[in-house]
Amino acid sequence: MKFHSIHLRNYRGIADSRVEFGDGVTVVEGPNEVGKSSIHEAITHLREDKASSRKASVKETQPVGVDAGPEVELHLSTGDYELKYRKRWIKQPFTELSVIRPRPEQLSSDDAHDRFLAILAETVDVDLLDALDVAQGESLAQAPLAQIKALHSALNESGVEVADHDDFLDRIEVEYAKYFTKSGKETGDYKAANAEVPSAEAAFEELRERSRGMDELVDNHARAAARLESVRDQLTQAVTDRDQAEQAAKAVAELKAVLDQALEQAKSAQRDEQIAREALDRRTQLIEDVATAEETVTAARTSFTELETTQSDKDSDFDRAQKTLEEKQNALDEARALAKTAAKDVTKARARTELTELTRRLDTIRDHDEKRSRAQATIASIAVTAKNVEALISLETEVRIAENAKTSAAAQIVAKQLGSQSIDVDGTVLGDGATGEFAAVKDVRITIDGIADITVRPGASPVELDKALTSARQAFDAELHRLDVDSVAQARQSAHVRADAEAVKAEADSTLTVLLGDDKRDTLEAALARAQQIVEADGTDPDSRADESNLNDLEAAVTEAEKSAEVAQSEVDTARTELERTRTSRDDARVETVRAQTSLKEAEAQHQRLTNTLSEARTTATDSDLDEAVKTAQSQAESVGTRVEEARVAYEATDPETLEMQLQNVRQLVGSKETQREEVRQEVDRLSALIDDRASEGIYEKLAAAEETMEAAQKKQARLSRQAAAINLLRTTVLKHKEESQRKYVAPFKEQIERLGRLVFGQGLSVEVSEDLEIVSRTLSERTVPFESLSGGTKEQLALIGRLAVATLVDTDSGAPVVLDDAFGFADAERLNALNVILGTVGQSAQVILLTCQPDRFARLGGAKTVSLT
Repeated sequence: MKFHSIHLRNYRGIADSRVEFGDGVTVVEGPNEVGKSSIHEAITHLREDKASSRKASVKETQPVGVDAGPEVELHLSTGDYELKYRKRWIKQPFTELSVIRPRPEQLSSDDAHDRFLAILAETVDVDLLDALDVAQGESLAQAPLAQIKALHSALNESGVEVADHDDFLDRIEVEYAKYFTKSGKETGDYKAANAEVPSAEAAFEELRERSRGMDELVDNHARAAARLESVRDQLTQAVTDRDQAEQAAKAVAELKAVLDQALEQAKSAQRDEQIAREALDRRTQLIEDVATAEETVTAARTSFTELETTQSDKDSDFDRAQKTLEEKQNALDEARALAKTAAKDVTKARARTELTELTRRLDTIRDHDEKRSRAQATIASIAVTAKNVEALISLETEVRIAENAKTSAAAQIVAKQLGSQSIDVDGTVLGDGATGEFAAVKDVRITIDGIADITVRPGASPVELDKALTSARQAFDAELHRLDVDSVAQARQSAHVRADAEAVKAEADSTLTVLLGDDKRDTLEAALARAQQIVEADGTDPDSRADESNLNDLEAAVTEAEKSAEVAQSEVDTARTELERTRTSRDDARVETVRAQTSLKEAEAQHQRLTNTLSEARTTATDSDLDEAVKTAQSQAESVGTRVEEARVAYEATDPETLEMQLQNVRQLVGSKETQREEVRQEVDRLSALIDDRASEGIYEKLAAAEETMEAAQKKQARLSRQAAAINLLRTTVLKHKEESQRKYVAPFKEQIERLGRLVFGQGLSVEVSEDLEIVSRTLSERTVPFESLSGGTKEQLALIGRLAVATLVDTDSGAPVVLDDAFGFADAERLNALNVILGTVGQSAQVILLTCQPDRFARLGGAKTVSLT
C-alpha cells in the first residue's frame, strides 16, 4: 500500500490543505497547531468511522465557529487497486469511493465504506498497517508484531519452527522454581540465605567500624583539648594588642580635633574676606551704574524731540489721503449705477429671446415623450418576444417529432376498395378503387356499408415514446400558458405588435436624446419659468417688444459701463491703499513717540534712584572704609591658614589610616578567637560525651557474637548455592536446543534490527528478541540492559527501529506505509544524523511519512520529499 495524497477541508483548524506524498520518505513539517497530527488522525477516521458516526472523537474534528462538516479525501494504491476515498462527517455527511484500476468503480454511502474495507482486507494486513502507524506520544511502546501475518510469512521462509516444551523440561522448571523466579531472580530459601549473608556481614562490619570509631574518638578528643589551649593563648595576646591600639587611636583623635578647629577658623576668615570684597564690588558697580544712567537720560531726551517733529508730518499726509479716497468712492458709485441699469436691459432682452426658443423646444419634447409612454405601455402589456416565439416553435416541433416517432412505431392499416361498396376509415371515405394508409395510434373504425363495421385498437406503444410525447406536450403547453397565448400564430402576432412598439419607443428615445442634449428636462422647465417671470415683470407683451432694441447694442453698453466701473474701482483701491499706508505710518510714528517719552521718564527715574542709593551708601561707609576692610580681612585669613597647615602636618605624621586598619583588625581578631574558643570547647565536650556513650555499649562483646552469626549464614548460603547452580546448569542445557530453534525463527528480524540499530548505537550492538517478536534487552559494550530499564530516548529509538525493520522485511506488494507523528523527540543531534540514514535506507524499499514540528531533526535525510504546512 502507498499513499499518494490527502486533501483536508474544514478539519479542525484546517480550512483547505492538500499534501502530496512521495514513494520514499516524505517529511511534512510545520509549526504546532498547523495540522500535522490532523493528517494522521484524518487517515484513521477515514478508515474506521462511517460518515454517519457521532462519536466524540469525530465531533471534535469540526472547526470552531464554522458551519461546515470536516471532509477528507485520500488517494492511495493497495495491491492491484488504485482508488480515491472521500468522506464528510456531521454536516451533510457523505461517503464516496472511486476505484481507478484495475476496473473503474464508483460507490457511495455505506456501500463505499464496506467496499473500501473489503479492498483493504484483500490487499493488506490490517495489523501491519496499525503497527507501522505511530501516533504522537506513542513512540516509546513496542508494536504487537506477533499477530502480523505478513511478518510471519516473511520470517517462516527459513522453514524452521520453534520446538515445543516436553515433560522433562516441565519437571526441571518445577525444581528451578524452588530457587529462581521465571525472570531469573532468586526466591524461597535460596533468596533468604543470600539475603541473610549480606545482612550478617553488614552487622559485623558495622560493629567493627564502631570499635575502630571508639579509638578515633579518643584520639580526636586529645587533639581537640590541645587545640583549645592554643586558642586561649592566642585570644589573650589579641586582647593585649587591641588595648594598645585603642590608646594610640585616642592620641590621634586629639590631633584630629585640633586640625578640625583650625579648619573651622579658616573657613570663618575666608567668609569675612569674601563679605568685605563683595561690599567693595557693589560700591564700584553702583558708581558705574549712576554714570551710565546719566548718559541714557541724555540720549532719550534727544530721540523724543526728533520723533515729535516726525509725527506732525505724518498726520498731514493722512488727512490728504483720506480726502482723495472720498472723491474716488463717489465716482465709483456713479459708474456702478450706470452698469446695473444697462445689465438689467440686457437681461430682459435675453429673457424674451429664450422664452420663444424654450417654448418651441419643450413642446416638441412633450410630444415625443407622450409617444414613448404609449409605446412603453404597449410593451409592458405584451410579454411575448421574438425569442419567445422561436422557443415556442422549437417546442411545437419537438411535439411533432414525438408524435411522428409514436406514429412510426404504431401498427399501420392499409385499406383498398375492391368492390363497389365504399369504405369509411375514421371518417375518410375510400372509393373508386382508392387506397389509404392509416396509423393505429388510437381506436380506428372501418365501416363498409351493409357489410362490416371494424374497430382496430392500438397495442401498447413503447414507454419511452409515450414519455417523450407527454414531456414534449407538457413543455409546449406550459410555455403557451406562461406567455398567455393559445397558439403559435397568436404568439407571433403579439410579438409583431411588441416589436412595432419597441421601434416607436427607440425612435422617441433617440429624438429626445437629440432634443435634450446635455440638458435635463427639469432644467429646461426651470429656465422657461425664469424667462416668463422676467418678461412678465417688465409688464409688456414678449412678442411686441422682441425687436424694440438691438441686443448687441445693449450688451456693448453693458461692457462699456462695466469697464468704467472697473477703472473707478481700481482708482478707489489705489486711494484706499495709500490711505492705509499713511494711516500705518502715522500710527507707527505715534507709537514710537509714546515709547520715546516713556523711555525718557524711566531713564530719569532710574538715574535719580541710583543717585539717591549712592548717597545713602556713602553716608553709612565711605569708599576708603570699604577698601581698608578688605585689606584687614585678607591679612586675618592668611594668619589662620598658617595655623591650619601646622595642625595638618602634626595629624598626618601619625599615619591615622594605617592605625585605624590595625585597630579594626585586632578587634575582629578578638571576636574570631572568642568564637573559635567556644567552638573548640563544644567539640571537646561532644567527644567526651560520645566516648562515655560508646564505652557503655559493650561493642567488643557484640562484635564477637556478630562474627559467629555471619559464619553460620555463609555456610548455609554455600550449600544452597551449589544446589541452585546445578539445577540452573541443567535447565540451561535443556533450553539451549529450544533457543537455537527460536533464534533461527527470529533471526531475520533480530539481524535487521541490529543492522539498522548499529548505525545509531555502534558496532557492538546486539538485541535479544522474544518469541513474541519483542525486544527484551539491549547489549552494548558487553553490558546488557532490559528494554524497560533503558532511557526514554533509547526505548523510543529501538521501538521505532523495530517497526522500520518490519517495513523492510515484509514484501513490498503486501507492505504498508510507515507513518511517524513527531517521532525521535528524545534523540540527540548525533543519533538524529544516524536515524536520518536509517530512514533514507528504509525509504528505498518502503514508503515513510514523517510528521514533525522540528524540521531540523530530518535536515540530513537524503532523498526525502519535504512538504511545508503554513
